[in-house]
Amino acid sequence: MARVSKEKLKKKVLEQINFRLVDTIAKLETNSSAKDFINDLLGEEEKIVLAKRLAIIFMLQENISWYRISRLLKVSPSTVRKIVIDIDLKKYENILKIVKQKKNRITFWVGMDLVLKMGIPSLVGAGPWNILDEIYEKYQIKKHKD
Repeated sequence: MARVSKEKLKKKVLEQINFRLVDTIAKLETNSSAKDFINDLLGEEEKIVLAKRLAIIFMLQENISWYRISRLLKVSPSTVRKIVIDIDLKKYENILKIVKQKKNRITFWVGMDLVLKMGIPSLVGAGPWNILDEIYEKYQIKKHKD
């Protein structure tokens, strides 16, 4: 997990390096360059944490239960709870604007189809696939053949 120095940066210095990070990200022009940037900058655990956090936010917007989210993404219910609290505290307002756009939700769920099928074969029953069926029906997404 990422480690942060116990010595605090001056507020102005922290603002400046945060600005530089955001400015650099904003200048990325392609998905490929964004992927390369993230792979260069973040460690494997950091990428997993961020990806799961975003997936939890998407799933919560579809009213998927905390239990199902924790089972599907292999996170603790307390992790889901923390994100729910953060959403209530308006922590993810900018992300929620993106998540609430129908085209972004469709793109997310089409991509999750493959991810969930790869990551959940050991679960018993059709539970994980019911979620996908419900989402596909909701957004009228055509299923692709395996």
